[in-house]
Order: sequence, then C-alpha cells, then structure tokens
Amino acid sequence: MSDVLRPSRAARSIEPTMIRSLRAGMRESTIDFGLGQTDLEISEAVREAIGGGDGREPYTPNAGSREAREAIAAHADADADEVMLTCGVQEGLAVAILGLCNPGDEVLVPNPGFPAYDNLVRAAGATPVRYPLAAPTPDSPGWGLDVEAVVERIGDATRLAVLNNPSNPTGSVFDADRLEALLTALEDAGVGWISDEIYEDYVWEGPFVSTRSINRQAGLVLSGLSKTHHMMGWRLGWMVGPAAIIEALTPFHQHLVTCAPSPAQRAAIAAVAEHDEAVVATREVFADRRRRVLEAFESIELGSEPSVDGAFYLFVDVRPWLSQFDTTLQLARALLHEEDVMVVPGEGFGPAGLGHLRVAFTIGGDALEEGLRRMVDFLQRHR
Repeated sequence: MSDVLRPSRAARSIEPTMIRSLRAGMRESTIDFGLGQTDLEISEAVREAIGGGDGREPYTPNAGSREAREAIAAHADADADEVMLTCGVQEGLAVAILGLCNPGDEVLVPNPGFPAYDNLVRAAGATPVRYPLAAPTPDSPGWGLDVEAVVERIGDATRLAVLNNPSNPTGSVFDADRLEALLTALEDAGVGWISDEIYEDYVWEGPFVSTRSINRQAGLVLSGLSKTHHMMGWRLGWMVGPAAIIEALTPFHQHLVTCAPSPAQRAAIAAVAEHDEAVVATREVFADRRRRVLEAFESIELGSEPSVDGAFYLFVDVRPWLSQFDTTLQLARALLHEEDVMVVPGEGFGPAGLGHLRVAFTIGGDALEEGLRRMVDFLQRHR
C-alpha cells in the first residue's frame, strides 16, 4: 500500500459485510437467497418517466427538484422542505449518521441489524452500542422491540438510536405501543433517532406504524423506491425530518453526491403516483412466496418457530445444528458447497444472529421451490 495515500481511520473502520464475502463463492448455477433485491420489473409509467425529457440530464437542486420533493412529501405526509432526495437509503444513512454524530458519541444500533449501521457509526468516529431485539424462544418467534433493553443502554454519550422497522434481517415488525414508549423514552433522554423504513410496504401481520405518526420532530425517517418499486440500481431514496435539520444536512449531501440522479427523480414522481396500485401487485407476489417459504420449513424442527411479519426475509433458527457446525457461517458455506444454495449467516448482522440464516425470498418460480427443497434436504441430512 502506498505510503503517500493511506486510508483514513474512518475508511479502515468499515468492515466487509459477510454477505459480500460469502457471495464470492457463488457459481452461475447457485440459487441465491442472499440479496434483498426484488426480481420484479418496474412499471410502464416509471419507464416512460425515465425516458422523458430532451436527453439532457442537468443537476437538480441538491436536495432534489421541487416537483420530486413535493411528490415524495405528499406520499410521506410531509412538507417539501422536510424532504431530501438521496442516492438510495444507503447514502441517506451516511448523511444522517455522519451528519449528526461527533467523535466520542455513542449510537444505539439493533442486534441483529443491518451491518451498515455499525460501520457508518464507526466511520463517524462514534461508538455503536448494540441493543438486543427480543430473542426467539421455542414458544415465541421473538425479535420484537425490547424497550427496556434499549433504554438501559442510554448513557451520557448517547447521541442517536437507529431503528429498522420492518427489520432486516429478522422480518419482524415493531409493536405500535412499544414503539411509542421507546420514542417517548428517547426524547425524555434527549436522544434523537433515525428510522430505516425501507420495507414499510411489506407488512404481513398487523398494521405498520411509522415513527413519524408518533413523533415528527425528534428524528429522521429513511425510505425509497428500491424494494416496493424494484428500482434497486436507480438509487433513489429519501430522508424526511424537521425542515431545519434537512436544510443543515443538505450541504453534506451535496459534497457526497451533488444530488440524486435526475432521471430517478422523475421516476420517483411517477412511482409514488401509482404507489398504492404497485403495492397491491407486489404484495400479492411476495405474500405467496412467504406462504411457500414458511410451509417448506414446517417439516423441520427448528430452534424456534419461523415467522415473517414484515419485509421478505425469513430468519431461520438453526441453533440445533451448531453441534455440527461451529458457526452459521460454516453452515452457510457447507450449504453453498453441497447444495449450490446461497443464504446469509446470521452473525453477519451482529452477535445475536449466531445460529440463524437469513433467507431472502426474492426469487420465484421453480428456483424458489428447488432452493427450498435443497435447504430442507441439507438440514435434514445434517440433523
């Protein structure tokens, strides 16, 4: 490595995610339950919006075009000045965490949880403090919000709490009363929050309650087009929060990416205009896949009963198999090697994920059925 150019402490703090390192062993034939990337196509209205204009794509204002911000604001029950368009939720997370944290701060992050949270907190020079979700038991699928577990980790240095609802990787949805109790406790302690709600349209059991419906002033909500509208690579997300905070964070966003891609901003206007229609169609597809995935594991005695209340992930409890495999990473590698099936080890999402596999039902048809059959056969063979 060059002595002149050295990665900063922030860059060195980013750890490679387990999902990416494991995917390096995939083959063309591998049945991929690893990525949270939908396999459906964008709508005709979105296609037309992307192709509009005269072929020129100038910069928009840093926070997004007024028209696009107004469209997202109407969709998110906000004012346009409370909206920033971002290059997906990932960039929104970076702006929110790096723009709100100082070195020495502590940030509460879920365990298990999406690895970007911990990494971005470390990149800000802050310390991630993991709070456990309610762990599953043989009688309860768990992974709900444990308010006391979060509150007891609040200290003098706590700056923010990161929430993810519905949850990746657990597929859980937060109970509305517990969520309200947590937001009240955080505000009383002077702690802000960032709520990643990208899976808000995938709720299978009970209603979804956004943090903004409880408290609009103490935090930021992140969402986008990638999951419901199948526009992963278009990199269009949004941040919604108090107008003064959006204004203060916009210069940081500007120096990271200038603005979200202008074709994607036009696409966002078309997408949210047909949002309700799109959600109905998408949910029908994924509800059927959810049913098939849950049915596939009924024949196996897992460590706890599998459940998917939200998102499109099943967090399979394979703790009984750890007598044969030292880690779930080892188990996942064996599954990839023996059955050509890719899943993500639970410890890639934090220590609480040990003994679990994340299965993303983002593939359909014969591949879904064949992949499930191979997984079940593998687990039965190694029991």
